[in-house]
Amino acid sequence: MKLHTRLIIVSGGMAAYLGALRFVVPPDQPYFILGIGIVSLVSWFLGTISGLLSMLLLIPLTTLIYKQFPVSASYVYFASSPAYIGLQVILAYAIGHMHRGRKKLLQQQELLVADNNKLQSALLTVKELGGVHHMCSGCKQIQDDEGQWHAIDTYLKEHTKIEFSHGICPDCGAAFQRASENLNN
Repeated sequence: MKLHTRLIIVSGGMAAYLGALRFVVPPDQPYFILGIGIVSLVSWFLGTISGLLSMLLLIPLTTLIYKQFPVSASYVYFASSPAYIGLQVILAYAIGHMHRGRKKLLQQQELLVADNNKLQSALLTVKELGGVHHMCSGCKQIQDDEGQWHAIDTYLKEHTKIEFSHGICPDCGAAFQRASENLNN
C-alpha cells in the first residue's frame, strides 16, 4: 500500500475519532478508549514512532474535548492517566513490531519466490537425454530427431554436459598392436 494511501487512512481514522468525541457520541460515555485503536492503526500503517507521536497528540486533544462537557472527572483523569498512556505505548510498540515483522516476512517471501523462479529457469536449461535413440551397430553413430547421423561423442557433447577426452582402451590397444605387428611381418 502506498504511503499517501496509508496517510489518508490514518488521517481519516484520527478525524473520525476526534469527530466522534466532539460531535457524535454522548459526552457521558468514555469513548477515549477508542484512542487505543487509533494509536494501533497509526502504528500498523506508519510505524511505532508515528504511533507514539499520535498518542502524544491524542492525549491532550481527548482531555481538551472531554473538559468541554460536564462529564465525570474520572473520564478526564483516566484519559491522561499513566495506566492509559502505558497501555497505548505498549500497543504502539507491539503493533509496530508486528507490522515490521510482517514486512520482513513478505520481503523474504518475495526473495524466495525470485530465487525459486531463477532455479526453475536454470532447471529448464539443463539438457537431459531420455527415450530411445537409434545407434548404428557397426560404426556406433547415433541418429538425431531430424534423421541425421552423428558420432556418439559429438552427439552427447551437444545434447548433454558431457565432455570427452580420447584414449585407447586395453582391448583396442591390443588389437592395434596386433594389427601393426601383422603389417610389419
